[in-house]
Order: sequence, then structure tokens, then C-alpha cells
Amino acid sequence: MNRSSIIVTRYGGPDVLEVISEPLLAPGRGEIRVKVEASGVALADLMRREGLYPLSPEPPFIPGYDAIGIVDAIGPDVENHKIGDRAAVFFNGVGGYSSHVIAPAEEAIPVPETLDPAAAVALLLNYVTAYQMLHRIARVSAGDRVLIHGASGGVGTALLELGRLAELEMYGTASAAKRSVVEGYGAVAIDYRSSDFVEVLEKLAPNGIDAVFDPIGGRNWDRSMRTLHNQGTFVGYGYTSVLEPGTENDWAARWKSLAESKRTKKGNPVHLYSITSLKREHPDWFMEDVRHLFTLLSAGQIQPLISHRIPFQNAAQAHELLATSRATGKVVLVHS
Repeated sequence: MNRSSIIVTRYGGPDVLEVISEPLLAPGRGEIRVKVEASGVALADLMRREGLYPLSPEPPFIPGYDAIGIVDAIGPDVENHKIGDRAAVFFNGVGGYSSHVIAPAEEAIPVPETLDPAAAVALLLNYVTAYQMLHRIARVSAGDRVLIHGASGGVGTALLELGRLAELEMYGTASAAKRSVVEGYGAVAIDYRSSDFVEVLEKLAPNGIDAVFDPIGGRNWDRSMRTLHNQGTFVGYGYTSVLEPGTENDWAARWKSLAESKRTKKGNPVHLYSITSLKREHPDWFMEDVRHLFTLLSAGQIQPLISHRIPFQNAAQAHELLATSRATGKVVLVHS
């Protein structure tokens, strides 16, 4: 038997993605193999594909953070999974775009059989990121004012939905075409193309913002920091501005500088969030948070917004959707 995978053949645009077939390996001791039903697509996948992500792997490599599917093989000394179970697997940004994945059994998370795999896979990267930034990092409370950039995206809509559950006062930047999505979660939508969000918030929230969540980087980070009140918290969790043509790729230096200072120029606390770093430091948090989110999904308290379900072989189309901002919510690769 063979497995199919999407590989980045060289750094570049969506055309560098290629479907390959290779022998299907058996899991080793303490491992399980999962026949994938759904894989998540993220902007960080695009950044790695273009070689813009710090320490991007050298091609060829298989991109992808997350996968959900059915356990179809078990290695020796595995007791907590059985063939036919549904399981979730999370990678450090590399490995998810494949028809079959192998993972340590202790790191694979059981998935309730009743859940839609595409909705469930959205929790692994997007909702864990949102939940941990809100509750592990910023430690928000009911009534707090928060600013969410990229509010119509995968993490943005997760922040909005979890923020609504936490009874936050929310402001979200998005294009005019996606205004209704942001407002649908009870947030105030700010059109980043026609409005200056700093000026808008000076009028709508004159006392300042309690927490800002910014995946954009560059000048946007500086302007976001201006919206905070004296005790407000800045959380940066990406630097997608490097995907814009003509943007200088200096984000590793900026990230390192802020990570060391941990303060804005005004003295506000700064947190630079990386799901993979926090998972490495607190693996118990990751497992706890995924299970909590699965419970919320099973109970119907959250429902991830799935923008597109793209056939696995058409991963390039999924990347184009994200690159051109045509996606609203999560883009998922589905396997037949």
C-alpha cells in the first residue's frame, strides 16, 4: 500500500506544491497510524512554503499542523488507542498534508465519533491558539475590551466565538465584505481598508483596550499598541505582513527584540504566542485545552466556521484562497 502526500518541492508560490505517492509505513513501538479524514490549512503553511517562516524546513517537506482521522494500525505497546478509533494529531507545522500520518500514541487525542472531522480539525490549531491567548496568556474577564485583527480568518473567528462565550466587548478588523461575519459574533466590525482602527477606537473605547490580538506584525503591531490602556496586554501571534509584496522580511529580529523586552514602549506587557512553543513548555495545557474544546463542540456551544472544504489533492487551491483573502473562517483539506 502507498500513502499520498503534498510536498513543497522548492520555495515559491502554490505551484510548488506537488502530490507524491510513497510506501505506507507501519507504526513503530508506542506509535499509531491514522488514515486522515481532514487536514487543516493555515497562513503559516504559506509562509513555510515561501521560506519566509523562521527556520523554515528545507524542501522537500510536507506542510501542515494538524490532522484528524481513523486509527488503522497500531504499533507495539499501545494501549490507549484501538483500530477504528478517531484520533487527532498535531505537528510542529510539518507533516499534516498526508493521507496517512504516524504519531506517538501518547500525543494523539481521542476525538468523539459524533464530531464532524472538518469542524474538529479546526480546533487543533485555530481554537487552541485562540483559547490559550484569551485564557492562558491575556487572562481575560467578562466585560474586558479586546481588539482582534484578522477577525474573519480561522483564528479570528475562533477568538470571536470564544470571546462571545467569555462575555467580552469585542472589536474586530476585517474587510467591508466580511463585516457581517464579525458582527454575527456580537463584535464591532472595523473596515481596515477605509478606516483607521486607532482613530475608531479612540472614539468607541476612549478608556483603551484591555487586550489586542495581532497576527499581522510590522507597523500594525506599533499601531495596535497605541490602543491599549495603561494595563492593557499586547499579544502578537504571527507576522503575516511578510506575505505582502515588497515587505521587508525582518520579522525574526523584531520578534526576538520584543520577546526579550516583554514590554511596549509605553510599558504595557507583551506576549508573543507560539502554539508549538507553549505546547512544548506545557504539554498538559495543550491536551487539557483540546479536550475542553471538544467538549464545547460536542455540546454545540461552539461551531467553527468552515470557509471551504477542498479535496486533498487540490491543496494549491486552498493556499490561493488564503493568499487572496477569499476565505472566511477555516480552510480544510478533506480526504476521500
